[in-house]
Amino acid sequence: MSQSQQELTDRTRALLADESDVTEKAMFGSHAFLLDDRIVVAVMRDAHLLVRVSVDDAATLTTEAGTAPAVMGPNRREMGPGWLLVEPDALADDERLLFWIDAAREFNRLDR
Repeated sequence: MSQSQQELTDRTRALLADESDVTEKAMFGSHAFLLDDRIVVAVMRDAHLLVRVSVDDAATLTTEAGTAPAVMGPNRREMGPGWLLVEPDALADDERLLFWIDAAREFNRLDR
């Protein structure tokens, strides 16, 4: 794990410490944080944050600086509606990181 990925992973872990049922799992080079066995956020190799939000919220949240629909793999395929990637520069402080974690937690708690 790179230093920048480790640092963001540690910050994310600290901000999720109040969640009693959070689990962590290495997935495809990322470090994922799960609630109820569903990915809330994942810290990618390049220290981008993968976030899952509602499709409706995604339309608004993509206007936030450093945010784009998530793409994966060499062909850069979109992961689908509601999956966003947030650039490391947009996560410079814990307030911004918590903003994204909270958006993902809100979606995770929806009855799907």
